[in-house]
Amino acid sequence: MSLDDWHYLPTRTRAGALQRGLGRGAVRAGRDPAAPELVYACIRRDHRWLPLDDRGVYLARLVRDLQLPTGPIVARLFTATDETGEFSHVLRVAEALGRAGSEGVVESLRRYVHIGPYWREALAAIAHAWPANWWDDLLPAAADRLACAQHPPHLPPGAPWSDWAARDERVRTALSAGPEAVRGLGELLEEADGIDDAARECLAGPAAEALPAARRVAADPGSGPYWQSLCVLAEHGDESDGPALLAGLDWLDRRPDDLCGYDRLVDGLARVGGDAARQALPRIRSLWFSPHSYERATYLRARMTLEPDACAGALTEGLWDCEADVRLLAVRHVPLDEKLERRMAYLRDDPIETPEVRAAAAERLALEAAVGRP
Repeated sequence: MSLDDWHYLPTRTRAGALQRGLGRGAVRAGRDPAAPELVYACIRRDHRWLPLDDRGVYLARLVRDLQLPTGPIVARLFTATDETGEFSHVLRVAEALGRAGSEGVVESLRRYVHIGPYWREALAAIAHAWPANWWDDLLPAAADRLACAQHPPHLPPGAPWSDWAARDERVRTALSAGPEAVRGLGELLEEADGIDDAARECLAGPAAEALPAARRVAADPGSGPYWQSLCVLAEHGDESDGPALLAGLDWLDRRPDDLCGYDRLVDGLARVGGDAARQALPRIRSLWFSPHSYERATYLRARMTLEPDACAGALTEGLWDCEADVRLLAVRHVPLDEKLERRMAYLRDDPIETPEVRAAAAERLALEAAVGRP
C-alpha cells in the first residue's frame, strides 16, 4: 500500500484502536502476539490527525511494558523529517522512554542534539521533561551550533534558552531575535470562514451584544461567518440554541477531511442541555473513536454531564487512553474495584506518566484508603 492509499483501519481491529490511541488498543496489546509489530507500525508512521494529538506516553508505555527493543525507535528518530509532524511524533515517544530511564534512548537524544537536523526541537523537549543534570551540559554543543548556523535561528523563551542566555553570549544573541512568527489555528479557521473586521467586531463583543448577531448568522449561514457564530452560541447561548449547535455538527460532518471543531460544539451542547443535547449523545459517543484524540476529553466530560450513570465503561477505558486529559478525568471519576486500584497505583508510580495524572492518582488512592472500600 502506498502512502497515498493509506487510511485508518477499523476501530474494532487492534491496529485501528492503536492508531487512534484508544485505551482498548493498549489493553489488547498486552495479550496479542502481533502487538510488537503493530506498536512499531504506529511509531514508524504518525497516525495523529494533528500535532495537537498525543501518542508519546501511550506508545512509549507499550514499548516498555512489552519489553520491545528501542533500536528501531532511535533509528527512526535520526531519519525522520518534520514536514508532516513525523519527527515530533517519534520525539515524543523517545522523550517519554528516556524519562522512564532508558539509557540507550537518553544517550541517543543527547547525541541528536549534537548532530541531528531538528536539534532545537529535541533539546526543548528534553529540557522541558527531563532533570536538568541530564541535559544542562549540552550548552557548549548547542551554542556552537547556533554560532555556525547559516541563518540566525529564532529561539522560543523558556528552558533551556532563558537560563543559558545568562551564561553564553551566543545563546543570548539568538534569544534576543525572538521566536518565529507562527499563525495560529484560530487565524486559519477565521480566514477559511471569511471573517472580516466588521464581522469580528460584531461577534467578539460582550455576550449580550454578540448573541443576537450570532443567532441571525446561525439561522442563515450564508449571511455571515457561520463558524464564528456557532462558537459564540456554544460559549454564551442557552437551551434555545441547542438546535443550531446540532446543525453545526451536521455542517462539520459535511466538511471533507476535517475532524476539528466538534469539541467546541459538544462542549456548548453539554453546557446548555435540553432535548438537543440529549439527541446529540449517540454522536458524542461515536466521536470518542475519532483519531483526533485531542478533543476526546471534551466528549467524555460531555457524557459525564449528560448521562453520568452511563460513563463507567468509558472512564475505565480512559485509564489507558493516549491523552493525558482523558486519563486525568478517568483517574478522578472512575468507579474503582481491585483491578482498577492496581491500574491507579501503576499510573501513580509510572515515571512515563505526566506529573498531573500521577498526582491525581496518588490523591485518589489516598482518598480511597481513608474512606475504605466495601
